[in-house]
Amino acid sequence: MAVKATYSKCLVRDVEEGDDLDLYRELRVEDMLEIIGLDQHPWTAVSFSAKISDKAYTIATHDDRMVGMFGVSSTHVPAVGCIWMLGTDRVRPIRLDFVKNCKYWVGELMGDHRCLINKVSTSNKISMRWLKWLGAEFLREQPKGYFEFMIPKID
Repeated sequence: MAVKATYSKCLVRDVEEGDDLDLYRELRVEDMLEIIGLDQHPWTAVSFSAKISDKAYTIATHDDRMVGMFGVSSTHVPAVGCIWMLGTDRVRPIRLDFVKNCKYWVGELMGDHRCLINKVSTSNKISMRWLKWLGAEFLREQPKGYFEFMIPKID
């Protein structure tokens, strides 16, 4: 297990075989509904996100129980990456560790990209508030019920 960081209630490590299945089995309802709303099957979204990512990490408890996964994949525009994160309900107990350290991880995912993009459900107010705190700009509603967002690189 290649641990990248250890915090008081969780750790971040490289994605390992089987992590996608563990996440899929315990995927948060909010994430599942967001995926289905974009006409994707949750298993496809979880497994595909992990496989195509240039960088992908797992958040786990200290006893290696799945909290979530996040990463970034390339887009057709080299300066733009597609950021993603999916979680289980275990994200709630580790939220303070997560919030204190997530800007560092967004910087890691940013790498050489000029910005990171994706979509978020307009009904997911907690995620939208967190994205705004990270510096995300909400661009337009596309498709209906989803905001495209962009996190610009801060030099």
